[in-house]
Amino acid sequence: MSKDLSIINELVFSIGNSLDLQENCDAFCTRLLTRKNYSFVSLWLRNDVLKKGEDTGDATCVYACPLEMADHTILPVDHPLFTSLTDGKPVSYSAHDAEFQLLIAEKQILGGAYALYPLGDFGVLKIYVRNRDEAFSSEELAQLHDVIQKFAISVRGCLSHQALIDEVRERTLAEKHLQDSKNALQSFIDSISEPAGLIGRNLSYIVANAAFFRVHAFLRGGTYSLGTHGLRSAVMKGLSEGFTRVLEEREPEIIEMEMFSQVFEIRLTPVISSTGEANAVAFFAVDITDQKKEMLEQLRNSERRFRELADFIPIILYECDETGEVTFANQTAYAVMKGNPKILDSGISLTHLVVPEDVSRVESAIAEVASGGRIQGQQFSIRCMDGTTFPALVYSSPISREGEFFGVHGAVIDISEQAMAEEALRKTNLKLSLLSSVTRHDILNQVTKMLLFKELLADTIAAGEPVDAKYVSAILESVETIERQLLFTRDYESIGMEKPTWQHIHSVVTKVSQYTELSAIHVSCDTGDLEIYADHLFEKVVFNLMENTLRHGFNASSVEISWVPDTDGGGMLTFADDGVGVPDKIKKRIFEKGFGSNTGYGLYLIREMLGLTGITIEETGTAGRGATFSLTIPPGACRNSSSPK
Repeated sequence: MSKDLSIINELVFSIGNSLDLQENCDAFCTRLLTRKNYSFVSLWLRNDVLKKGEDTGDATCVYACPLEMADHTILPVDHPLFTSLTDGKPVSYSAHDAEFQLLIAEKQILGGAYALYPLGDFGVLKIYVRNRDEAFSSEELAQLHDVIQKFAISVRGCLSHQALIDEVRERTLAEKHLQDSKNALQSFIDSISEPAGLIGRNLSYIVANAAFFRVHAFLRGGTYSLGTHGLRSAVMKGLSEGFTRVLEEREPEIIEMEMFSQVFEIRLTPVISSTGEANAVAFFAVDITDQKKEMLEQLRNSERRFRELADFIPIILYECDETGEVTFANQTAYAVMKGNPKILDSGISLTHLVVPEDVSRVESAIAEVASGGRIQGQQFSIRCMDGTTFPALVYSSPISREGEFFGVHGAVIDISEQAMAEEALRKTNLKLSLLSSVTRHDILNQVTKMLLFKELLADTIAAGEPVDAKYVSAILESVETIERQLLFTRDYESIGMEKPTWQHIHSVVTKVSQYTELSAIHVSCDTGDLEIYADHLFEKVVFNLMENTLRHGFNASSVEISWVPDTDGGGMLTFADDGVGVPDKIKKRIFEKGFGSNTGYGLYLIREMLGLTGITIEETGTAGRGATFSLTIPPGACRNSSSPK
């Protein structure tokens, strides 16, 4: 008994001689092994107590003696080593117990017994004895229980001491890192050639480089209180709104500001702390004075190129604001609309540029585009500044910036030629339908006549009477009539088969007057650069009019072609010769089909060709003084050209 008390007393005095965990364990555990003749002892502590980061549900062997017997160094806290100590009392198992095998975490375990002592709620002291067949008795476990609890207290003290040392070390390192960071930050921003720094919430302080203060014309680089050092200048006040937005919205922002005749682009970025708060704003200012000038020059060049390109395009381009007021139009628009660019200064609306019947449709179209839609080839009747109109297809889309509607831009395509071509095609189809009906009727009449005379001729021959020549003559006359009708059909069918084109009058007259058949006529043409929109066979019209002079003019020697414009945009084109003229009683009949001493179809075909594009023709000369054919050209079917086409 006295020996056991002496051992326990010695063990107690070995506890707490050092606040170092390793030294404390060495002093206690080596004596425990020596005095109690144990084979192995190990100390297991929960990881959450050791501050190894977040609790992983594991425990670590922090001490083992002898060290070479240690095998596993980490076990889960639900291992039997820990779960067997449910009531906080020591337990023991021998190799004969089933639990023994579950506790083995060391090498060279062939038998013996384990004794497990709880160290509070944070660890376990594990003792192993090799040369023992039975588990530790209750008395044996109780003998060391108190001294091991004192050891547990000393272990907790060592851990607390180590935690305090670690905290002091971490705080010292943190302070050093903080100071190093401040020094590095200051060194970093001082190395930046442009103004840069850090500004605290509510402009409480500023850490800036020398470049900032050079521009700001105040102090040297460093950290300053904006309030006490008079840095609340107009520049800082201008920046404060941007700082406030960045701190509140926690989003970077770029603002542009002029400082003492220099233009800076200032990039503001919120500084988010480890707690998730935005307490400061980092700023970096770039001098963009030269860049701004260059950008302005590029913008001017870009606008000039855009204007040149827009003016080059032969369709109307325009822009208007959200109310429909025109803000831009290209030169084509002014030319087609017959207006002056200064008209935009009067605030003209799109609704003033269409006929009254289309005003409500224009308003609906603007509303549709404002809601994000597009206008794709909608037809409107455009009203020019001089009151004339023309049909057009309009294409429009919205002008948007950041999702907000600012206006409309689009294109207007003049489809006057297309409309005239469609109208000509409609008339052509109508005429061809009529031609088919009339020609079939006329030919059937001639065939009926031929059959009648054929029967009469057959009766004469059957009766043995001499053949009457008038029967044969009538049949041949019908054949010739059918031939003329078929030839007329051929010419008539070619009218309108191709799209009407712009015909340069002087060029056409020059070409036709070179025909051999017309070489006996002197032709003069005073039409300048006049062009008219007519069927592709217009050259045949000019030829037939000149041929009529030769055929019916009786010694006519010249044709004079002239042009007189009217105030409505149309005009009168006249072909006048010096022949005998046309008697008044047949002036209107000469354009009827079949009238005349030749085929009877020439002037009729001329009238039909011209009518495809709205041109009318009549004879306005004085009998005995020459024939004059006057062609009335409607507005839209005539124009001036700078060069012959």
